[in-house]
Amino acid sequence: IADARLMFNYQKRHAPLRRTVSIEEVGNSALYLLSDLSSGVTGETHFVDSGYNIISMPHPDVLKTQEDAEAKLAGDLPANAAE
Repeated sequence: IADARLMFNYQKRHAPLRRTVSIEEVGNSALYLLSDLSSGVTGETHFVDSGYNIISMPHPDVLKTQEDAEAKLAGDLPANAAE
């Protein structure tokens, strides 16, 4: 998927928990749903995303421009690379 790394980095920086979830956290959520602990849970969307579902992501073109601008400010890109 094009720009997947860009989207993952954006999510990591902007999710309320400021991190991505681990495969263990996803598995633990699945175990919860399969266990008797979730016997009263019906018809819910169970988000395992560090809170990312409560915010929106900009269009990938805007995201790329923002990423380039941040890299330019950090000195990671030549001055004309973001143009």
